[in-house]
Amino acid sequence: MAGLARVLAVLLVFSAVPAATVQASPSVGSRTETAAGRFEAGALSPDERRVLQAALAFEGGFDGPIDGSWTPESAAALARYARREFGGAAGDVQVAALVISLLAEVETHGWRVRYLPDLDLSVALPEAVFGAPEDEDGGQRWWAEEGALTLLAHDFDAGFAAAWHRAARGANTEAAALEAEDGPDRRWSAGQLEDGRRFETLSLAHGDRWATLYVAGTEADAPLMHFLLASAVGGAAPEWQMPVGGPLEALVRRTLAEFSGAGPLEDFFPPEPARLSPPEATAAASGTGFYVGAHVLLTADHVVANCRRVELPNGTELSLLAADSDLDVAALGTPEAAPAWLALSGDARARLGQKVHAAGYPYYNIAGTSLHLTGGNVSSLADVNDDRRFFSFSAPVQPGSSGGPLIDADGGVMGLVVSRLSERYIAEATGTIPQNINYGLDHAELVSFLERNAIVTGEMELSPGGIGRFDMERGAPDALEGAVVPVFCD
Repeated sequence: MAGLARVLAVLLVFSAVPAATVQASPSVGSRTETAAGRFEAGALSPDERRVLQAALAFEGGFDGPIDGSWTPESAAALARYARREFGGAAGDVQVAALVISLLAEVETHGWRVRYLPDLDLSVALPEAVFGAPEDEDGGQRWWAEEGALTLLAHDFDAGFAAAWHRAARGANTEAAALEAEDGPDRRWSAGQLEDGRRFETLSLAHGDRWATLYVAGTEADAPLMHFLLASAVGGAAPEWQMPVGGPLEALVRRTLAEFSGAGPLEDFFPPEPARLSPPEATAAASGTGFYVGAHVLLTADHVVANCRRVELPNGTELSLLAADSDLDVAALGTPEAAPAWLALSGDARARLGQKVHAAGYPYYNIAGTSLHLTGGNVSSLADVNDDRRFFSFSAPVQPGSSGGPLIDADGGVMGLVVSRLSERYIAEATGTIPQNINYGLDHAELVSFLERNAIVTGEMELSPGGIGRFDMERGAPDALEGAVVPVFCD
């Protein structure tokens, strides 16, 4: 809300005025001699103290639990915040600015406290940032709709929790970035990954299990990452809702009225937190497909297996021409001619280190409806089972990318996206956390599959509508969005 930002700016401008030394009365809710008077937290309710602790955690100065217990650590964090941001002691205006900054952040990124019953853990999630969670190997994963931010939530036994943190610390590539804490009921590790992203992982004991969160993102994501982990607390926790009619509301209301001419406090803090409507759900699961001819589309077999109906976003039904579950590839026919299609690569097979781009529609609707294109390299000439019909690549892919084309530097299809490696599987097997290990079916197998089923020949790519070759370094042609399409399975 624009008014929130305006009032916050007024309060921050006022921070140039030194805080008054007049002591506030013992009752925080009573009127002080000046809105910059010294602040006392003693009369606040536990819910009000949780609001302050949450705000301090987002500012990066509080690492303790957001549980409403106003400990010396909480008081010290508030004092550090006031000195850093205002150059003096914590008074009403400083606390008001702190609370308003939290509410602005909650509004901007849609923070909501969510209870994860399998972990017996509550954590604040930026629901305007993350898409819907994806179940995986005994836990859940969230991906940011834009950018590189990701969150994992798992429940481990004590031995695996310890191994998880050893693996995380082993994945750190910058000695100065490594941070670690090991306690009887809390483990925490942070550092920098090989690709430059930061990571933080936290484990909290509950009974004989350890609820574990892992978050990774860019330097710009660091405040969100820190805030997310700082919010984690055992059991079911309520929202950070400003208690109506309490001392903290009175303090902020008085400060707003005195320094901004603001209207009612409800303009800034609604009685009930705004609830995000979930993204409009599609009736079907989705993957990606790509045309190799006017009426022939390829995708992964697991995208369309056991579907009652397979269709394009416009409702056009696709027919199954052939499928191979062992190779995880399927060919589909469409009654309407495609606007464009791709050429198969001229190389015999993928080469180690070769540049590769993955095109697809991850989290269709949740992450938008535009084509996503990511880059990387061929990192291995076989899959996890040493099957050389497949190769591994480092271009990032996410759910919904399956079946998409892997495109070489000359614009040719060099493979088809089939899977990605599970972080938990490798962590259990090796004690390390994998990064961007994904698998594609080699284009030589695609050619063989098409030839065996007499579906398409090399002349197809030369007919009108074929994109032909292009220099990926100069960017993909506009026609690529017509050649690579979402595929829905009902």
